[in-house]
Amino acid sequence: MKQPGDVLASAMEYMPGKGVYEDNGELIAGVCGNVKEDTENMIISIEPSVSVPVEFKEGDKVFGKIQSVRDSMVSVELLKIKGIKRSIGNYTVGTLHIAKMSKEFVSNVRDLYQVNDLIQATVIKSKPAIELTTSHEDDGVVYAKCDVTHEDLKVVDGKLWSEELRKVVDRKISKQYGKVQV
Repeated sequence: MKQPGDVLASAMEYMPGKGVYEDNGELIAGVCGNVKEDTENMIISIEPSVSVPVEFKEGDKVFGKIQSVRDSMVSVELLKIKGIKRSIGNYTVGTLHIAKMSKEFVSNVRDLYQVNDLIQATVIKSKPAIELTTSHEDDGVVYAKCDVTHEDLKVVDGKLWSEELRKVVDRKISKQYGKVQV
């Protein structure tokens, strides 16, 4: 088990990997953990023994809550990466642009998403900022409440239905609607 500050190797032997930095020609551990040597690529890294922040990658399916709705985009607080047990932990926001919401033309963002909707989206860019898409069929709203009555909306004939208002409520719903627990 290496500690931060421990010398691991010479910068002449290896390139620094994750958890490792170079200082005056020496490769130094930046986190607590076990040394991992990639002799094929000559990279030395540290496998952390402590919890590290979740990293987003292109193609990750994520769950999030709509924070704000504007004319051309929505801001999404990211809550979880699908398939990873632990939650994200820190406040992380992604953006979903109107052009990435659906395969069809979208003229009004509010017809697809409202504040507080829980959605499933796909990460299309992770750096410098997280950009999302919901153009896949399984992406979209997975849980929503009526803006007026605050009741849970139900799927009826492929559309969201407000029982109290007795009407269809517009949203881009996911095939996973009502089946997901975030």
